[in-house]
Amino acid sequence: MTDSPGRLKVAVIAPCPFYIDRGTPLRIRRLATAMSTEFDIRVISFFQGETADFPFRIHRTGPLPLTIKRTGANMAKLLYDILLLGTVLRVVREERIRVIDGHLHEGAFIGIIVRLFTGARVIYNAHGTFVPELIATGAIPETSPLIKPLTKFERWIERRVDRIVAQSSLRRDEFIAAGQDPDKIVLVEDVPELDSFHLPDEQIDRELERRLRPNNEKLLIYSGGMEEYQGVDFLLEAFRLISARRDDVRLVLFGRPLPPYRAIAAEMGIAQRIWFIDDEPFERLPQYLKICDIGFCLRLYGDNVPGKLPVYLASGIAIVGTDIKGVNTVVTNNRNGLLVPPGDVGALVATIDRLVDSPAETKRLGESGRAEAVRRYDPAVAYAELAKVYRDLLQ
Repeated sequence: MTDSPGRLKVAVIAPCPFYIDRGTPLRIRRLATAMSTEFDIRVISFFQGETADFPFRIHRTGPLPLTIKRTGANMAKLLYDILLLGTVLRVVREERIRVIDGHLHEGAFIGIIVRLFTGARVIYNAHGTFVPELIATGAIPETSPLIKPLTKFERWIERRVDRIVAQSSLRRDEFIAAGQDPDKIVLVEDVPELDSFHLPDEQIDRELERRLRPNNEKLLIYSGGMEEYQGVDFLLEAFRLISARRDDVRLVLFGRPLPPYRAIAAEMGIAQRIWFIDDEPFERLPQYLKICDIGFCLRLYGDNVPGKLPVYLASGIAIVGTDIKGVNTVVTNNRNGLLVPPGDVGALVATIDRLVDSPAETKRLGESGRAEAVRRYDPAVAYAELAKVYRDLLQ
């Protein structure tokens, strides 16, 4: 990607490997791509990642002899964040960039530091939480004495940035409830590729379908990160109970890292009933969602909207989610999906049985979810809001 003379430059901080399939928040790529139609976008990220034909330029840190294999806090990520600070400062100075769009709290914090030396305006692109995710991923226990000072640090970052771009109405409302100026907050929801994720019947990969359901079984699917708080263990326990009394259901796990769950499934004696998909690119997910019958979003905590939910809605698959904020702000029980209490294996088993035995209801929920996606997610509106934030700060 070459420079774009005449277009205003914006630095996008991606505090993660970029781009890694099912390892980088899809929101970062989507927004950077959309904003590249008007602005000269510079994504600044870790050394680890793949280069593709993006409409923006990527600046990377130097390499480290460490590989990031999972999301959440870890030593490799912390060291890369330190390198990222130096890289952002260098790029913003050399390119005379006046606006920094920092994703997640790490990106916003780096932007605040760089602002001290450059005067650039800073956006906090909020599609995750800080302290709740540290707890959920097991980085710190709920009883840790670090929680209070880290929470203060989280609030400090939110106060110091020039704008907050909220990923969901849930996050926007929480910022306002915490005392943030509503005029400082802009809602830019995750907008799925409505056409890409909704395949017509004639585009189904029939060979894949025959492989996934050789005896016309019903197919359950979970796609996304495999962290414990995502509820994959919850799903496996329910699937174990279902597999013990019926042989017409199979499960697809589409994500990374899968080895721990291969071992768990083997111990449960259900591995032969599960398709473990970690070798297909993310671009193949629409095929799997089209072929499968029920998609799951079983998070055990709910401080933000999972990115998989808009994708599920757009695909037209029936959704089963946990009844927690973040999920139930998108899924309305019995309207565009079904909700179960988090961790309630009996309720999840009963819900799966209900849908497997009622293809008409499964179809109704999927169609209702697709209609909700079309109504709710308008790319033109979402991207226009972010472009307006960039223009306002550049002025």
